[in-house]
Amino acid sequence: MINFYKKIEKLWFSIHQKIRFLLVGGFNTLLAYALFVFFIDVCKWHYSFVLIVQYIITINISIFTMRYYVFQSHGDLKREYTKAWSVYLFLFLLNYAYLFVSVSCLELPPIITQALYIIVSTILTFVLHKKYSFQ
Repeated sequence: MINFYKKIEKLWFSIHQKIRFLLVGGFNTLLAYALFVFFIDVCKWHYSFVLIVQYIITINISIFTMRYYVFQSHGDLKREYTKAWSVYLFLFLLNYAYLFVSVSCLELPPIITQALYIIVSTILTFVLHKKYSFQ
């Protein structure tokens, strides 16, 4: 079983880093967005509370999957974890401000607004993690 995993891992890491980022980031993004939609549509929670809960649930999954499966980092875990959390905190504040303006001021639906934010955050996440968190 270990040999099988090693073969899959070798195949995985032969894929270009940007493709791995899109695959892993795609999984993380779909999970985060699915939770966002679920909490708004099913639980009927306010978008600002939903954003906080969704980030708390998904940040650690994202950090560890990005760290290993995208950037293959073997650096100091505590240092990289702290740096990655600071990236996500920055993205959270940006996301919160964007949602507030879009939903509260422009009266756009939060689910559509969040979907549009994903485009910007995907690019920012890759650049910030590559250049800062997991360099």
